[in-house]
Amino acid sequence: MRSLLWDFNRELIVGEFGALGVANLTALVAARFTHSAAAISAAAIPGTLLGGSLFWLSARVYDQVSGQRFAAKRLASDIAWFTPAAIVLGLAVYDPAIFLISRRLLQQGGRVGVSVAIGQTGAFLLFLGAMNAYRSLLRRAAGKCL
Repeated sequence: MRSLLWDFNRELIVGEFGALGVANLTALVAARFTHSAAAISAAAIPGTLLGGSLFWLSARVYDQVSGQRFAAKRLASDIAWFTPAAIVLGLAVYDPAIFLISRRLLQQGGRVGVSVAIGQTGAFLLFLGAMNAYRSLLRRAAGKCL
């Protein structure tokens, strides 16, 4: 039987692959219109939200269906507990980190795709740690296992 902790982290990693792909796409589109490092870095952020959300949700549904524990009510509950924390931690940790790291690399002459990928990697590692801390706290305080 698979570990729920492994599933949780794998779902976040799958979400990050989606975030990486869509963020690079939005950053490259922005780079066609501007050379501003701040504007290009800012354009990556909505891409991370869209790609990350879609890929995370797909992985979550897949894990629940393949583990024969899928229930729409449970999925809705998971989303209700996960989403507020993901938004808060995203705004407090992930988004500032990707913006600051990628902007700095772009200002130093880095390529758009590489700068965004490095920024996202650093941001994701911080986000992953924060989400796991939230998961642990949630399990202890409310008995809820994501």
